[in-house]
Amino acid sequence: MTPVPEHEKVSILLVDDHPENLLALEALLSNLGQNLVRAESGIEALRLLLHHEFALILLDVDMPAINGFETAELIRQRDRSRHTPIIFLTAVNKAEQHVFKGYQLGAVDYLMKPFVPEVLRSKVIAFVELHKKSEEVKRQAQLLQQMNVELESEKNFISTVLDTADSIIVGLDADQTIVRASRAFERILGYSLQEAQGRPLSSFFLSAGPWADLEQAENYWSAKDGSSRLIAWSKISLGGRNGSGEHSVITGNDITERKRAEEQRMQFIRGEAARQEAEAAERRSTFLAEASTMLASTLDYEKTLINISRLAIPTFADWCFVYLALEGKEISSALIAHSDPEKEFLAQQVEIRPEELSGTTLPVVRVFQTGTPELFSYLSDDELRETVKDEEKFQALVQLGLRSAVVVPIQGRHTVLGVIGFVSPKPDRYTSTELIFAQELARRISLALENARLYREAQEANRAKDEFLATLSHELRTPLNAILGWTQILRAKRLDEVTTNRAFEAIERNAKAQAELIEDMLDVSRIITGRLRLDMKPVGLSAAVEAALDSVKPAADAKDVRLECHLAPDCGLIMGDAHRLQQIVWNLLSNAVKFTPSGGQVKVTLRRLDSEIKLTVSDTGKGISPHFLPYVFERFRQAETMVSRTSTGLGLGLSIARHLVELHGGVIEASSEGEGQGATFTVTFPFREIFPVAANAS
Repeated sequence: MTPVPEHEKVSILLVDDHPENLLALEALLSNLGQNLVRAESGIEALRLLLHHEFALILLDVDMPAINGFETAELIRQRDRSRHTPIIFLTAVNKAEQHVFKGYQLGAVDYLMKPFVPEVLRSKVIAFVELHKKSEEVKRQAQLLQQMNVELESEKNFISTVLDTADSIIVGLDADQTIVRASRAFERILGYSLQEAQGRPLSSFFLSAGPWADLEQAENYWSAKDGSSRLIAWSKISLGGRNGSGEHSVITGNDITERKRAEEQRMQFIRGEAARQEAEAAERRSTFLAEASTMLASTLDYEKTLINISRLAIPTFADWCFVYLALEGKEISSALIAHSDPEKEFLAQQVEIRPEELSGTTLPVVRVFQTGTPELFSYLSDDELRETVKDEEKFQALVQLGLRSAVVVPIQGRHTVLGVIGFVSPKPDRYTSTELIFAQELARRISLALENARLYREAQEANRAKDEFLATLSHELRTPLNAILGWTQILRAKRLDEVTTNRAFEAIERNAKAQAELIEDMLDVSRIITGRLRLDMKPVGLSAAVEAALDSVKPAADAKDVRLECHLAPDCGLIMGDAHRLQQIVWNLLSNAVKFTPSGGQVKVTLRRLDSEIKLTVSDTGKGISPHFLPYVFERFRQAETMVSRTSTGLGLGLSIARHLVELHGGVIEASSEGEGQGATFTVTFPFREIFPVAANAS
């Protein structure tokens, strides 16, 4: 409660012969901020009244020596205290005749103990306010007419107030009918006192409602000219005279113009906010257009992302970070752009990894994993410290300024390509509008990354096609040159028998090599067009392996490569094309021999594992680099380029083998520890036991 200035305090006399009751009354009324004076008997109360003036007397009835009624009678005999309000308090004298006697002695109220504290407090407040008003009336009366009669001075003061007050003041009787009204009532609403007097106050309301129960409100009052005025009013209830109902005073101010000005101000604020939002939307559209142009202008996505991040500063963020995980690689280091070059340099030196921004506060990795954007309205230092355990990096983030952020995923076709975050040192910087904007930017970045990837793939495909055509030309020309050379020599008819036989062998060998190349090309064509057919019959895979071993043994012996074979005897029969199965094994073996140096080893293993048969071909050759391993079964792909290649072939054998394996319902896999560590190819066929059907004896 607001402290009452010393000069505004009034005195309240508390009379009771029980100290504990006085203490209880003091506790109840102490927060009113008035002077509380104690008297433990009627005699002491009379003594105090000789020297002091009181706004209100709370008087106990049942007291020794001189009781409350006798004390009140003596108080009323003195002119000075004749009109001082007295509230009788009693726990004993509750009979009706005692109540009547109390009111006959001029009491303003007669309360039975125990009473409701709030009721007593509200009554005391009302009489204190009334006393203050009475004192004010007295002072005004002395200044105006120097009259000694308090009642007349009060009437004159009220009349003066009603005539001069700028606010509406209305006196109401117990029926809420207007008794008096100030000049301001006539000036604001146009009704004279004679026109208003006797009318219910609610008749001036456009919409009354349960107004009588309200202590203050704002509503429209109808004026005489048909207009309406918005009045903010409050009500003070007063005790009625001679036992009548409660009177009240309404004071109100015309706030129509102020309200109209406030509405105009709010309209201006809303219009300004709409204008700012439109400008922000235009800036976002311009930014997205510039970002799209920048993304489309180059395929250097890393440089482009840095430029886009700088483009967003400081319009959309104070600093940005981007993490990428392209083509199955691990998440890259952050690409950070800051409005302050020194802070950007600091961020690059510290190198904040995404794992260090992955607590519950700022879960960057979670955005990677779920692909769900996240908005962080406020991030405290304590929350950051829980997320970033490294003190140096925590201090770096504090210097960078991180109070609110938007983190959105950069979606690819099948996976999340990365995340981009916009950060501000101001709390509550971002809303759902900025989140949608960031998602749209991330979508455009994703399209640019996908376009760059497709372009690289197209370039790679063109390069592979060109290299394949060059390799094909070379591989076809080499045996053809040998055939043409020996043919010209044979036409000269100057060769002995040994040289002639050697010529025919060379022609035959090169013709077969050329036929194999052409057959591989035809197989690829059949695979692409879907016209490759299998002659499915029960066949033993062991026989296909042995036939393939016999075919490659001469080449292995020529290179001094040792062939080692382990064939399990219980492999049984599978449904397959014997020729194509042999082709699969031959492609794997010839590939292993080709890339195994002299003195190396190629190992073949065939075994049955429950419901499948597993064929493994491993070598001690040059191995496969981790970068090329995912592409080892693709058509026209070779680890060596045309310039650096050291071996022959079109790079079709493994691709054809994979397709043939898949047509048999199997799976082929390649593994290698790296270059110089050899390679292992594993083929798994489903095993379904086949029972031969015996022919009838007839």
